[in-house]
Amino acid sequence: MKNKFNILDCTLRDGGYYNKWDFDRAIVDRYLTAVKTSSVDVVELGFRSLPKNSFMGPYFYTTDEFINQLDLPKGPIYGVMINGKDFIGDSGSSESPINKLFQIKEKSPITLVWIAINFNHVLESELIAKQLKDMGYMVGLNMMQAHGKNEKDYVETAKSISEWGSIDVLYFADSFGNMDHLQITFISKMLLSEWSGPLGIHTHNNKSMALANSLAAKQAGVTWFDSTIRGMGRGAGNVSSESLLMEFEHLQYHRGKAKL
Repeated sequence: MKNKFNILDCTLRDGGYYNKWDFDRAIVDRYLTAVKTSSVDVVELGFRSLPKNSFMGPYFYTTDEFINQLDLPKGPIYGVMINGKDFIGDSGSSESPINKLFQIKEKSPITLVWIAINFNHVLESELIAKQLKDMGYMVGLNMMQAHGKNEKDYVETAKSISEWGSIDVLYFADSFGNMDHLQITFISKMLLSEWSGPLGIHTHNNKSMALANSLAAKQAGVTWFDSTIRGMGRGAGNVSSESLLMEFEHLQYHRGKAKL
């Protein structure tokens, strides 16, 4: 039986570090057509952020009003990412940042919201996840800087997140690109010992191992994979969508359709 997996392309979010998230509309239209044609399962359209004093382009805020102006091809699931640290301590009131930036899912063009937060602060994001889940969204949790923890850290964190009941997809990120296949396999197995839902990975290419680490994660049970066009992203970049798609096509993995 063929394995199932989902590719999430986050070019407009991670690639935005190159141009302050100010992409030309014509390029975005071509990009959206390309990822649709390539059967990418999920497209992360950008960050959704609180106002900043310095200039940031529209894909740093990626409001519903802005997304409604885009010609989104049917097929992929669309989502945005928030930086969890900006919302820690959110009271959940009607005036809270989450309620200011998001409307209920039925009124929104997006389906999925990713919470990105450092591993050491993951458990502080429980209320944020619950708020978004109560609004009807699929909720993903991306644990950044997930390297270098012990077995207990991974197992107990995964157990706690499982008990929340609000996370649909759990991710861990090789934020500094310093992991190897042994670490990837270890972390995957520890998390999956207490997490029964889909597990994903976000790899960085500092040691030119983003693709190899993604494939090692697949062998360890990971089913969601972040990538960007040509690997563009912060620092050394990420695994490229092109190489990941070709590799998985070669291995004849079955597409998962991003349904939970």
